[in-house]
Amino acid sequence: MARAINTPLEVKLYDALKRISQYEQPERLIKNAERVYGIPGEEALEYAYENVLGEAKRAIKGVRIRRHGGQL
Repeated sequence: MARAINTPLEVKLYDALKRISQYEQPERLIKNAERVYGIPGEEALEYAYENVLGEAKRAIKGVRIRRHGGQL
């Protein structure tokens, strides 16, 4: 059974992962890019990769994790 999400950080990270998980599959993106977006498939894949990186960076912006021994 899944546990409830409690903190704002957990919600923020969950939301980012949910959005990323809904991105189009690479093979499908490449196949349909020209028709749907008007750009070659490889270029669409590059944009999608940049979007995933952007989602991840926004999700962890300002988050600091305390490491073992008190070091960040």
